[in-house]
Amino acid sequence: MRARRLVGLLALCVAISATPVLAASTIGSLTIPTVVPPPPLDPQAPLGAWKGAATVPLPFDVAHQRAASEPTTASIATDGTFLYIRFDVKQREGLLAQQHVNNVGDGTDDEVWIDLWPNGPGGFFYQFAATSNGTHFQYSSENTAYAPTWESHGVAFNGGFTVTMKVPLNVIRGKRSSGAWRAQFVRVVRSTGEHQVWSYSPAQTNADDVTYAGSIGGLAAAKPSHPKPRFAPYALGAVGPPNSGLTTSRIGIDFSIPITETASFFSTLHPDYSNLEIDQETISPTPFARFYSETRPFFTQAGGYFNNFNCDACPGITELYTPNIPTPREGYAVEGSQGNTTFAAFDSIGDGRTDAAQAAFYVTPDNRWKFTAQRVAADCDLPLTDDCQNGLPSVHDDVATTSVSYGDNKHVSAYFTYGSDSGSNVDVGDQAQRYDGGAFVYTNTFGAAFAMRKVGYYYDPADGLIQHPDIAGYAFYTAKEWLFNKGDFFNEAGFDVFVDRYHNAEGLLDQSDSSMTVDLLTAGRIDIAGTVGSSYLLANNCATSPGNLITVTPLNYSQYASCQIFTPVTQSGVQLTWHSGTANGPGNFPGHGSSSTPTIISYNSGRYGPGTLDSWLRSSTIRVGMRGLLTLEADDTRQYLDTGQTNVQWLERIGYTYALGADESVSFGVRRIIGVAPEVVSNDPAMCTTYLADPLPETPCTGAWNLSFSFHKRTPKDEYYFAYGDASQLSTVPQWIVKWIHYIGAEKGT
Repeated sequence: MRARRLVGLLALCVAISATPVLAASTIGSLTIPTVVPPPPLDPQAPLGAWKGAATVPLPFDVAHQRAASEPTTASIATDGTFLYIRFDVKQREGLLAQQHVNNVGDGTDDEVWIDLWPNGPGGFFYQFAATSNGTHFQYSSENTAYAPTWESHGVAFNGGFTVTMKVPLNVIRGKRSSGAWRAQFVRVVRSTGEHQVWSYSPAQTNADDVTYAGSIGGLAAAKPSHPKPRFAPYALGAVGPPNSGLTTSRIGIDFSIPITETASFFSTLHPDYSNLEIDQETISPTPFARFYSETRPFFTQAGGYFNNFNCDACPGITELYTPNIPTPREGYAVEGSQGNTTFAAFDSIGDGRTDAAQAAFYVTPDNRWKFTAQRVAADCDLPLTDDCQNGLPSVHDDVATTSVSYGDNKHVSAYFTYGSDSGSNVDVGDQAQRYDGGAFVYTNTFGAAFAMRKVGYYYDPADGLIQHPDIAGYAFYTAKEWLFNKGDFFNEAGFDVFVDRYHNAEGLLDQSDSSMTVDLLTAGRIDIAGTVGSSYLLANNCATSPGNLITVTPLNYSQYASCQIFTPVTQSGVQLTWHSGTANGPGNFPGHGSSSTPTIISYNSGRYGPGTLDSWLRSSTIRVGMRGLLTLEADDTRQYLDTGQTNVQWLERIGYTYALGADESVSFGVRRIIGVAPEVVSNDPAMCTTYLADPLPETPCTGAWNLSFSFHKRTPKDEYYFAYGDASQLSTVPQWIVKWIHYIGAEKGT
């Protein structure tokens, strides 16, 4: 009944929110003037001080497909060594400027940026973004850890703000000639979802789409240096309790050597084993293995080159999942682009184990066709007492995947992917393939995807993560969103529907999901989303002895298939978010963003395995002063089993982060997980893990504490860390760590 009322409300909102649509295309073109001396970076300087720069408006709102509601202008110039960019913004809405540390919390504040494609669609992509207070972020497809030194400044005034940027040309890899670059200027109003752009087309659905980017010339006079080699030696000292084995010291080095303007060889020797990254632990109920973010520099540098396969309405398929690879003793890699082809390869070498991957993809000049090929191999031979994978002392695995995809850059995309796995994990060769094809029809506020796929039981790469092998069937997803006018009570409204049906090789129904989500976001950034539906899964019910489930490793297929059980894993409910950045229902539409200070309460319930499961999430991030953020979280799951037993688990977390400066911060965190996790099957009363093993340490039955503290400071050539514990571990690693990284030559990630 609640869902029907919300759908009716959506229809009423649509009727009263008609908005004008711009019909004409304007693909921008400009010549960047060379100015000496360069314009001032003081954002309070009058616009007249930039009179030598080229100035363009940002007249179109991609998110709402209409004229921009407020004026924005961008100015750009060069002195042959740097690009100078200035944005002058008028804004009636209250400014969101909550972040004060560079590269932390992007997507939460009002923001402007410039996109650059020096070599067009087939080359590297660069983005330099800044908020109204000058906090900045940068991204590049050449390296996920891209972090060169550049300047940004911002000042707010009554009715808007001004941002200035100074970007070195020598941190942008690409053409060094008079040939035109592709470029786009963008401004985002987070509270309304408006995305203003300089170059546009009515067919455009993404502000950062190179197809509709403008062209910029005039860089013939620029004389940036050629790419430099980068050497990053590190020194680390760790102190732990007596006899713990944690007290140690290490030295090592990461380095990168350019081969061409757009390709590099990089390597790591005795890489850093400390992990001072974010807390990713959760007790959100799922019958599948969880994906965790990679944090090790050797794997993140080329991470964007791999897994470049479309997968519509996807069940979770990743042929290369580097968290499954142990930290190597040494590693060697190459990455880059040549023309419209992008490529990468690495070897990760450890004691008795080598993991390797190669990938390449070609994009046609019109950015419509893409051809991708990838190979991932794992070879491990260890003594019988050691573990290559899941208790096996020997693993040899090789998976090759190819894909072709097409998109008209307007409203339609389609793809087909084929993969094949072979090696010691594959017992039945004709059950080790992946066939996957789908199509997606979309606008900026609507999308519908349909896919058919077959993933064999033995298509389960050692260095990959296939959340659910042994499936054959279809999946369908559709979403619709409405974005309203300024002054309306609602900011966004939408709904999405998802359905899939998969059978296994024995013909048994293996997975069945049906859900619908309805979502409303008010102009005051209060969001309410409701989800209804059902989910079922053919789960592992195979026991070799009481309380001992067979793990999902290669075995006789018919033996395994005969003892599985089709069980519900349903969770439906409602979520309320205060200080939301966006509606939570439909897919990744242009209006979407996030907030740095949300308060979220969600409740879900449903039949889950051999009982009923209720799950709560309660989380709030509160600003403490101008530079501090306090995060509080208390989640719990309660499973009422048919036997009368109750499994209760809690996650409690508190964290505090303080920005000491634009490149300096300190943080503190405490987390506790206690209790018993929900069961998917009932023949193992002591089971506290999901039926597919997580790649990181499992959530315990009894309890685990984690206490962590860290200080981080970045300078143009150095990084300093001082930390206690490890936020990424289930339990505290009781050691103090001091780490120093020095960059020689090129800067971090370049």
